[in-house]
Amino acid sequence: MSKKETHNASNILHEDAPSYGFAHKTEIEKLKEDIYRSDKEKLQLFIKMIRRSSMLKKAVITHKQ
Repeated sequence: MSKKETHNASNILHEDAPSYGFAHKTEIEKLKEDIYRSDKEKLQLFIKMIRRSSMLKKAVITHKQ
């Protein structure tokens, strides 16, 4: 590993993780918000979850050497 790569690796290790939308909320907080969603919103979220699941099932992970 070169000196530049070592320096970059050390910077990456000490960075704070970014927060994306609801990533900082607990599962209970998410559920409490979802209780008050309309039926249409709940259906749309459910459909999105099913689509994401089917997409991930089709994913092929390869390891590059």
